Amino acid sequence: MNKSLEDYIKEKIKIGGPINIETFMSISLNDKSRGYYIKSPVIGRDNDFITAPEISQMFGELIAIWLLDAWDKIGKPKINIIELGPGNGLVMQDIVRVAKNFPVFLRNISLWLYEINEELSKKQEENIEYNFKRIESLEKLPTGINFIIANEFFDAIPIRQYIFDTDSWYERLVDINTDGEFCIINKNLTSKELNSMGLLENSYQPNSIYETSPEQDKILKLLFKNIYINGGLLIFDYAKIIDGFGDTLQALSSHQKRSIFYNPGETDITAHVDYSRFIDIAKKSEISFYGPLAQNFFLEGMGIQNRYERLKENATDKQKEILYRQFHRLMDNDKMGSLFKALYFSNNKLTVPVSMI
Repeated sequence: MNKSLEDYIKEKIKIGGPINIETFMSISLNDKSRGYYIKSPVIGRDNDFITAPEISQMFGELIAIWLLDAWDKIGKPKINIIELGPGNGLVMQDIVRVAKNFPVFLRNISLWLYEINEELSKKQEENIEYNFKRIESLEKLPTGINFIIANEFFDAIPIRQYIFDTDSWYERLVDINTDGEFCIINKNLTSKELNSMGLLENSYQPNSIYETSPEQDKILKLLFKNIYINGGLLIFDYAKIIDGFGDTLQALSSHQKRSIFYNPGETDITAHVDYSRFIDIAKKSEISFYGPLAQNFFLEGMGIQNRYERLKENATDKQKEILYRQFHRLMDNDKMGSLFKALYFSNNKLTVPVSMI
């Protein structure tokens, strides 16, 4: 009988000792046969979470308009449009639909998807009416001018957590208590580890939590190498915009908030992305940045109001009700409007979305 992922992780801890949160997240989400992002659809109204492209075609259409505008301004060259974690493929579906109205643009784009979930890969094949290509590794992106889209991609990349307790920092680890259940313990850090965090010269409140992600940093640096000369990277995500402080680790299953230890492999675990760290990496990589900007301000500046009004013109009363709910879910501050933030990286000012200029 196959072990559950929970039993597998507990056995790993019993043999090798406590594991950091990054390792726990990585196994829970990405285990090759039982990981949450590997084996199930996860996205959509009947699953654990729903993303902006699932809510309304307007989101993807405005991304398409940005790409069309950027392509035109840089001289109409051949470009690669790359999406990381494309979900059900609805952003690319919207891009293709818009591109079909501009034949020259359509002939000059190549679409690339980076996806690790087999079920979602099947959905993408069904939804995208275009002969797109797949990226097997982020270390091997296509050559040429790359425009990269990452909508709710980075928040699922595992993080590490540290806690300040009276006079020093500790790393938070996952262990097993006397009842055989998962629990959090604190591990002393070496001077070298403390120095690498860059937190020594300040004083902090007891129980302050600091989050970082070596894997996010590694991915970002790879992407920056591929947009250094031209192209750009557009990110939408749950985000912290000042620093990496705050406990933002969260879990969701069947649309309900859960403990991160709830049914490993069956539960989505995410954390808010530290945009200030992304910006710091961009500066060191000599990449210009624009934003962060709340999603509602980004979409407003891209013309979502006009698109909303146009869609209503030929809509039935029922369709208008649906459009109303979609628009406000994307835009309202108590929904997705201010919770999600847009951040753009590029060394070509001509490619910057108009709402971020």
